Amino acid sequence: MKTTTILPTILALLGTSITPASANCYGSGDVWQDRGNARYHVERACNGYDGRAGAFQGVYAPGEAKSACVQGTGTQKYDFMVQNLNTGASFDLADSDCVWRLENEINGCDRGGQSDVSGWRFR
Repeated sequence: MKTTTILPTILALLGTSITPASANCYGSGDVWQDRGNARYHVERACNGYDGRAGAFQGVYAPGEAKSACVQGTGTQKYDFMVQNLNTGASFDLADSDCVWRLENEINGCDRGGQSDVSGWRFR
């Protein structure tokens, strides 16, 4: 195969595998009072707990969003959300990816934030 044929083929394949991502931290709202406590609740919502399924486990229909609102500290509640941005197919998000992406919003933003990554929205 000639280089002139190989190069366009490689570029076409690379172009289809690159997924745009966006991330924004919130500019208003409460600052995290206890990030460790927030991460604890994310792990429970993504992995399940005490033999129960977590709020973010299972298959997401096209465009479906799932949320979990929990009282974190005595004076602060957490409102987490995960959404399948694909409008044509259902997907099951890996528990470890759920934890990783939501914890990025806790660790990387003083007031939380939102990221769109690989066809999923995390906030």
